[in-house]
Amino acid sequence: MTRRLTVYLAVTFAVTWTFWGILVPLARAQRIVYGQSLFMLLYALGGLGPTIAAYLAVMATRTQAPIAEFHGRLLRWRVASSWYLLAVGLPVVLALVSLAVSVLLHSDSAVPFFASPWYMFIPLFFLMIVGGGLEELGWRGVAQPEMERFVGRVAAAVLVGLAWSVWHLPLFVLRGVSQYGTNFPVFVIQTIGAALMLAWLYSHTRSILLCIAFHASMNAIWALGPGNPSTRGSLFLFDACLGVVVGGVLLAVNPAPSDRPSGRLASGKP
Repeated sequence: MTRRLTVYLAVTFAVTWTFWGILVPLARAQRIVYGQSLFMLLYALGGLGPTIAAYLAVMATRTQAPIAEFHGRLLRWRVASSWYLLAVGLPVVLALVSLAVSVLLHSDSAVPFFASPWYMFIPLFFLMIVGGGLEELGWRGVAQPEMERFVGRVAAAVLVGLAWSVWHLPLFVLRGVSQYGTNFPVFVIQTIGAALMLAWLYSHTRSILLCIAFHASMNAIWALGPGNPSTRGSLFLFDACLGVVVGGVLLAVNPAPSDRPSGRLASGKP
C-alpha cells in the first residue's frame, strides 16, 4: 500500500471506531438513546472519520500531490449536466426498480415501503450530504485512486467496498441507526455494488463532488422508503445484487481510459 492509503485507512478506522466504540456500550446499556445530543454527537464524529482521514492523509503526503490537487478534484463541478443527472438519478432509479419488483412479487406490501412523501427526497438529499456524502472525500478521493495504482479499477472498487463495509460494522449493534438489525453479509454485497458504481462515476469525472451527490442521493432514497433495508426483508438481497450487476456492467461496457492519471482533470463528457 502507498503511504497515503496507509495513513488514510489507519486514521479512518481509528477516528470512527473510537467514537462509535464509546457510543455502542453507552447505547446498549441504555444510558443514551438515538436522538439525544450525546448520542448524535458521538455518531456524527464517528461518521466524519473518512473526511478527517482524507485531509490528514493528503497533508502527510504532499510531495505525492499537493492539497490544491485534492481540492481540485473535490470541487470539480464543471462537468456535463448528464453526469449530475446520473449521480443523483441512478440511486433513485435503482430503488424504484427494486420497488417495482417488490410490487410484482408482493402486490399487497407496496404501501409500507414509502415511509415519507416523495418530496421529502429534496431535504433528505441535502441532509445526507453531511450524513454520509462527506465520506467520499476519503473512499473515492483517496482510497479508490490509490488502490487502482496496484490492482486496477474493478479490484480496487471491490477492496474499497469491503473496507467501507467493515468500517460500518459497529452500527450493526447500535439501536436506532439504519444498519441495526440488518444482514451484514448482504450489506457487504450492497456496499460493493455502490463502490463499483461510484468507481465508474469517479473514473469518468474525477469529481469527488459528484460522488458526494451520488452518496447523498443513495442515502436519501433509502431514508425515504423504497431502498430502506430495515423495511425490505429478503428484498434487501435483491437491492444489493442489483447494484453489483449495474456497477459491474457500467465498468465493463463504458470504462474510462485506464491510463489517465488520478489527479488529472477529465473532460467530464459521457
